[in-house]
Amino acid sequence: MPDREAGRKPGRLPPRFAIMASIAFLLVALAAVASALSGSWGAWLEMAGSEGAKWRVRPLWLTGAVASGTAALWISGATWGSMFRATGGRTRLPEAAAVWLGSNLGRYLPGKIWQVTGLVGYVRAHGDSGAGALATLLVFQSVILATGAGIGVAALGTAAFEGLGLWPVLLGALCVAGALAPPVLRLVVKLGHRLLREPGDPEQVSLPGSLLIRAVLGGLLVWSLHGFGFWALLEGLVAGNPVGPFVACGVFSASYVVGYLAVIAPGGMIVREGAMASLLTRAAAAISLGPAAALALAARLWSTVAELVAFGLGLGFARVGRSIGQPRRQ
Repeated sequence: MPDREAGRKPGRLPPRFAIMASIAFLLVALAAVASALSGSWGAWLEMAGSEGAKWRVRPLWLTGAVASGTAALWISGATWGSMFRATGGRTRLPEAAAVWLGSNLGRYLPGKIWQVTGLVGYVRAHGDSGAGALATLLVFQSVILATGAGIGVAALGTAAFEGLGLWPVLLGALCVAGALAPPVLRLVVKLGHRLLREPGDPEQVSLPGSLLIRAVLGGLLVWSLHGFGFWALLEGLVAGNPVGPFVACGVFSASYVVGYLAVIAPGGMIVREGAMASLLTRAAAAISLGPAAALALAARLWSTVAELVAFGLGLGFARVGRSIGQPRRQ
């Protein structure tokens, strides 16, 4: 069998037009979110004029929020990259993390399939297994949803998802559990090999048991950093912030899961913000619907800035890694 590493061609990270299209669509979607939430902003003065609740801007806290969100995204990419390499993938870890971050922008285009195709297409172009990338992506995304939902329930109780109804929650739980079952993962690898027409034996793509443990630990760390970043955002915008760190983590993770499950909404737009505004009003009586809607939009802007910063850093690290890995010309 030829050495895949030797045969790899120095490829490119996700095409610029796809990235620019994602960013352009994101800006339009943010405007749509602002328009959808604007009907509740009339209640802003209710909080601004209340005792013990004043609006303010604290740049240090906001910077910490962006830094924490950026770290969470980088750990997401590195976790998936380490999982993919555990299955036999040869993409370097910094490059794999950068590809994850770049493909993550694809979820802002209509249909989440762009996130999957971008990731799988890149690793295939570099001689790695697209089926292995697809299987590890399924594992990690399923674990992210499961751990996020678990943190939401632990912090907020069953009220975190009561707006969804019982059947959607049960169906989602069954789908996540099924996606993590070893027979299902082996079937994903085989189907991936067949659909992608990859050479070789699909049995060569191993899915070690430690894969799930690695995904769970990575997911818990990712949600912790996201939750701290969201809490720091609230600290940077609301004086006397009534939401504690653990509750903030629950609000963000639960609303993110709800938005992600809304398959039609690109990046969970509007759905995530609506869930976040509702959960904020339940978690803190001092925050009425109007300010909660504004904070939900601020959270979207914060997470978007973190995504762009993380991807920019990823491009830089990946290029540095490739230049170090290339032999010097005499």
